[in-house]
Amino acid sequence: MKKKVTKMLTSALAATMLFSAAGALPANASENDTVRVIVKNERMAAEDGAPWVGTLLDTEIALNGDDSMESVAERAIKNGGYDFTVSEYGYISSVNGLAEYAYQGSGGWMATLNDWFTADGTASYTVENGGLQAGDEIVLQYTCAWGADVGSLYGNYDTSLASLAVDGASVSKNPLDDLSVFDSSEKAYTVIMHDPEDVLSVFATAVNKNYQVRVYKNDYQPETNGAEYRGGRSIPVADGDTLYIGVGNPAWPSMNSWGGTAEETVYALTVRYEVLGDLDGNGVLDIQDATFLQRCLAEFEELSEAQTRQADVDGDGSVTIDDVTSMQRILADR
Repeated sequence: MKKKVTKMLTSALAATMLFSAAGALPANASENDTVRVIVKNERMAAEDGAPWVGTLLDTEIALNGDDSMESVAERAIKNGGYDFTVSEYGYISSVNGLAEYAYQGSGGWMATLNDWFTADGTASYTVENGGLQAGDEIVLQYTCAWGADVGSLYGNYDTSLASLAVDGASVSKNPLDDLSVFDSSEKAYTVIMHDPEDVLSVFATAVNKNYQVRVYKNDYQPETNGAEYRGGRSIPVADGDTLYIGVGNPAWPSMNSWGGTAEETVYALTVRYEVLGDLDGNGVLDIQDATFLQRCLAEFEELSEAQTRQADVDGDGSVTIDDVTSMQRILADR
């Protein structure tokens, strides 16, 4: 993908620990019948008294019709042989011996649903109301700083993205996979694909995970719940489509809404189809392209940035004589 430099556009711990909600209900179907549950402590060290450190659990668990975020997490943790305790106020107070307030009175458990610190209780989002869906990811993580050390930033109204990546079949050398390339201040990018109809997945992380990130195709309609694609879901695309990634729209639920309304940020990814190996720009791969690449490898000609991207026909990340061979094989099979 070649980046285009253009512009587009609280409370006490007991009240915040795992009081989470799933937010909008996307209309696109989920891709399996399981939910991924991750439980981790990356903040409290063993020398500070933590009974365990690191990832305790990372598992896929079947989703039942009467499940909620809380019930799925509880079942996954107990199936792993670990204890799970919920306080009388309805938030998770201990997992495998690591309890709330264990770190200097400011420790506790928090949860994200698809990388968002949800705004209501984990029991509020269910399969029945559409708040929890197959293919979702629930992460329980321990905080030592009222959430600030795990990306839940109260009083911070930054709605930009910390990272953005695109994955999918035939997506060539997407520079957004390299975080050194992504610049949150630039709002417009181009996704290059080599199949006229393809499937992409967008992975976007907000600077402040108290704000939701939602992905839309062609029509940015943040006021319509269910029009978006959840993070990581497969999105069918074609040449000319645009994916809009919104962060922190005022109409969406957020734990930060008590402090005022943030201004949303919107990124745009334009999908462009390029014929792999078409180095002369005539819209087809032909013998002239293979000959031109041979001359470039022999240093008689020089590839432009766009040609270098298209010349990697075998997709190994470099342009070599093997790409010429791949071109010749494609032509021979026609």
